[in-house]
Amino acid sequence: MTNAAVRHVIVGTAGHIDHGKTSLVGRLTGIDTDRLPAEKARGISIDLGFAHWQTDEFQFGVVDVPGHERFIRNMVAGATGVDLVLLVVAADDGVMPQTIEHLEIMDLLGAATGVVAITKCDIVDDESVELAAAEVAERLGGTFLEGCPIVPVSSKTGAGIDRLRSALVETARRRAWPQRGELFRMPIDRVFTLAGHGTIVTGTVLSGQVAVGDTLELLPEQRPVRVRSVQSHGRGVESGHDRCRTALNLAGVKTEELWRGHELATPDYLQPARRLRVRLRNLSSSPMLLKDRVPLRLHLGTSEVGCRLVLGGAVVAAGGECEAEIRTTAPVVAVFGQRFVLRRPSPSLTVAGGIVLDPCLVGRRRQDESHSDVFAENLLAADEIQRLSRYLSERDAVDRSPWRAAWKAGVVPSRYAGLVRQLTERGEIVRAGTKAMAATIHRDRLQALCGLVMKRIRAALKQHQPRRALPRAMLLNACRHTAAPHLVEAVFDDLARRGELVVVGENYGPADAQARLSKNQRALRTRMIELIDAGGLTPPNVKELAAKLAQKPETLTALLIVCIEDGLLYDVGEGLFYPHSALERARQDCAALLAMQPTATMSQLRETWGVTRKYSLPLCAFFDARQVTLREGDVRRAGAKLNDALD
Repeated sequence: MTNAAVRHVIVGTAGHIDHGKTSLVGRLTGIDTDRLPAEKARGISIDLGFAHWQTDEFQFGVVDVPGHERFIRNMVAGATGVDLVLLVVAADDGVMPQTIEHLEIMDLLGAATGVVAITKCDIVDDESVELAAAEVAERLGGTFLEGCPIVPVSSKTGAGIDRLRSALVETARRRAWPQRGELFRMPIDRVFTLAGHGTIVTGTVLSGQVAVGDTLELLPEQRPVRVRSVQSHGRGVESGHDRCRTALNLAGVKTEELWRGHELATPDYLQPARRLRVRLRNLSSSPMLLKDRVPLRLHLGTSEVGCRLVLGGAVVAAGGECEAEIRTTAPVVAVFGQRFVLRRPSPSLTVAGGIVLDPCLVGRRRQDESHSDVFAENLLAADEIQRLSRYLSERDAVDRSPWRAAWKAGVVPSRYAGLVRQLTERGEIVRAGTKAMAATIHRDRLQALCGLVMKRIRAALKQHQPRRALPRAMLLNACRHTAAPHLVEAVFDDLARRGELVVVGENYGPADAQARLSKNQRALRTRMIELIDAGGLTPPNVKELAAKLAQKPETLTALLIVCIEDGLLYDVGEGLFYPHSALERARQDCAALLAMQPTATMSQLRETWGVTRKYSLPLCAFFDARQVTLREGDVRRAGAKLNDALD
């Protein structure tokens, strides 16, 4: 089998302190992973250790984790990206507290399978080994390791080591290998300086690949760095790829500027955030209730930061699950579907974990999705096109770049364009507005924006009663915080096209809007219309009406606008308002005059109507605008609608 066909597999150890994890890894690989002087002196693992061995089929990279409860944070960092778990249980001790906690952590981080090694079999009799294996098998019931191979070994004599290797190979063969993504991402778990080379970082590549000369983004600082060289398992290589332990020699950053918890990624792929939307699970073994604002430690990738939960008043008991928000004390980076662990800071204990639903929560949470178990379950169970549809339904535009969708919804970038086409063909992605103000948007987001715009239009009308419509510019201003200006314009046009928003005179208002008049306002409107009707073609203007009715002009103006909206009056300008009957009479008089002569001057029309210049000027302008007459210099000719009754 060629080297290109060798599959990379990350094996992560787990187990209680002093159960022989490091000795076992040494027997399997020939590499002592205890590199720190303190580890040598104390005989225990404090930090992560790394080793490897290869078969014809697989290149196994081993992450050896510390078992002591004080170093669980190091263990969680090492568990990132693990494909197979090697659970180590000593035959003389059996299952111990850190055995269970490590198992729970691996389960929270999404481990799918693994192998159990019963160590120290050389210091106990066969019956003790059998009892230890039986205890382990019983405790693994209902976990991801239920039914996995359990192999007795001795790191001292080498007994069972070949069988353990075979079990790991066979387990790797049976494991499903889902695609992890096309864009590069590697959480950093170790930083050091190498003489003559400079800054070196190591980690497990979670997705994508990196090559010599590439520029990567250092997160959460969002700082560019360049890759000088790439190593894997101590050998120089041209590139590192997913499921591969990789060391990178970086240019553009000093060693003291890096630490475990940083990440390297394809530039512009990930974005730091302090708020995550998650699916949360409180461990059945957890001794605490999860409540709002409870302080915890978030372990995400190789990072560890303080955080608080936002549960909207809910309380999550042991074994319970819900949707939640996590707010961190420092920026973190995550992707959709990423696993995390939550630990109580004091006394230190793993209590919960879950899956990231939104790696960068912004704005206020939508009420209909707040703590929605159904929403979270549907999102996690959805296929790629359903996840993309859900993601776009929360956005004001369809992303041009597929990378954001990869980050926020777990969509493979190379399939993004095809998925968008499918959603468009299914009618889930639509065009809203006119050509000048068109927007491409998910139909659910468009519907949500339509609802928000109508709500704000009604609120604006309520503030300007009595009105059933307002100028477009005023309504757009009232909706300015709903979305981008061009999108609000598109929503307006869509609402008008659907008939939910109608043009009333020169204003816009909801089709079902009604002006709310008090008893006094209705009486005042009646008296005002009577005075205007009595005036015929010379009605009182607003100031004259105000004087006759002992009212402020602005009070009457509001009522006059309502009359216009209800079709009771027409605004001809210059503060003059006419009923339909008066204007129809003026049109008929004008038609009779122009039937006798081809043109008419202003003075001739004034004499025909029996009015002064005060009235003839706005009347002529009104008829010109409605194509009743056609102005040519100082005279009027018959317009296209001269003989049509006014609408």
